[in-house]
Amino acid sequence: MIYYDFRRELTQKQCINQLTSTFKDKAPLKTTVHHRFGEFNRGRSTLTDEFKEGCSKSVVAPQSIDAVRELMIEDRHVTCREIKASWAYKYDEHYTKIWL
Repeated sequence: MIYYDFRRELTQKQCINQLTSTFKDKAPLKTTVHHRFGEFNRGRSTLTDEFKEGCSKSVVAPQSIDAVRELMIEDRHVTCREIKASWAYKYDEHYTKIWL
């Protein structure tokens, strides 16, 4: 609907009002509308997300959960920074990268 409103030459505010009246609390955020309008103004006309190659930035693995749980049992006041610093970057048996 954002692209449709863009093609109808509605303003971002009009688009947001239209989406809010239609979808109520399920409407996209204002920032989403702003970003989409920017993409459409730059010439993007495809409505699918672009594929990004490479590893994902975060992976939740049972080993990660267990490692954090152990740290929290040892010190319940452990900070996120301390948890991140204690993680080891390892490879599993299939040579895929996982965060512990």
